[in-house]
Amino acid sequence: MKHRNTLFHQLLTFLPRYRFQDTVDRHKGDHRTRSLRCWDQLVALLFCQLSGRQSLRDLEVSFNSKQAHHYHLGTREICRSSLSDANKNRPVAIFQETFFYLLEKVRANLPSKEAGELVRLIDSTTIDLNLNQYKWAKFRSTKGGIKLHTVYDPKAQVPTYFEMTHAKVNDRKALEKLPILAGVTYVVDRAYNDYGWYYALNKKGSFFVGRMKKDARYEVIETRESTSDFILSDEIIQLSAAKAKRDCPISLRRIKFKREEDQKILAFISNDLNRSAEEIAALYKQRWQIELFFKWIKQNLKIKHFLGRSENALMIQVLVAMIAYLLLKLTQLGMQGCISLQKIARLLSLNLTSRRTIYELLCRDPDRRKGDGKAPPQLELEIGIV
Repeated sequence: MKHRNTLFHQLLTFLPRYRFQDTVDRHKGDHRTRSLRCWDQLVALLFCQLSGRQSLRDLEVSFNSKQAHHYHLGTREICRSSLSDANKNRPVAIFQETFFYLLEKVRANLPSKEAGELVRLIDSTTIDLNLNQYKWAKFRSTKGGIKLHTVYDPKAQVPTYFEMTHAKVNDRKALEKLPILAGVTYVVDRAYNDYGWYYALNKKGSFFVGRMKKDARYEVIETRESTSDFILSDEIIQLSAAKAKRDCPISLRRIKFKREEDQKILAFISNDLNRSAEEIAALYKQRWQIELFFKWIKQNLKIKHFLGRSENALMIQVLVAMIAYLLLKLTQLGMQGCISLQKIARLLSLNLTSRRTIYELLCRDPDRRKGDGKAPPQLELEIGIV
């Protein structure tokens, strides 16, 4: 009988083993390792993410029960104590570089766009932690947590950059490490209102759309008319406060917009003087997509309950969750037709070790005829009464 690899094996083909091993060797991840290599660790943690395991013991029993599939996955049985030690001590950079390698693969499968069409959404989400178990992640007096600072591509529906910090790190502080690309439009909420960063974007030839503070001081230079009922005002302004004027000495756009669904009035600020007020309001509306992304990963990936308590273990688990997300995204891009990421994740979680192709799992058999509405023939029984 012809051999068929499992669905899990087919997912892992997106990440060549030699490419991952080069990263491991560069960071000496397998140095003095006898039982659990970095590849074993990655495969086990991906199995945990995709199959929905709940604890180290659950992962150990479930993964080892699939021993017949280990050879073709290039792995072996795992021990939870070894996995716990690996999560605690292995370099996080191994998994971070793996994430960005797969991210480039995703971007290579997307249609190219002009720089002026590129939009990036910036936001963060907090993952709450029990302060008694994660004392290093102190956030408030009785609460712990970490933050995921994310740059998101709404067209490709993938994160293009993210960083993990303690929850107490201010959102604006995370902007310091954010790479700025020329010609890209960045959309942010009010938490990222930083005039110095806005000016840096302008000097790079990039654009921004954000929320303006209520107490911001400014002078109106020009007033523009709009035909939309939801655009209350469209003005060209200059900041008048001494520090704000020093940090951002350029003309800006201020747009007052009434949101249709709840009639709430929002004030936008931007350095884009060419787009219409309606287009700028539509750009800010796209921010909802990054909120949906955060909701999706929290509901479908394991980033709310952790297998370890150290900071290193949490960072590795979150990175592997993002790697799992990119593997699902690559699968979605390889399928013909529109198949939701939710459907792919659900079907794969139930069939990880099934020996059939991903196409057979996700797509209906084209040779199978649709029913003609007639009931299929059944065994007919006749009961005779004597």
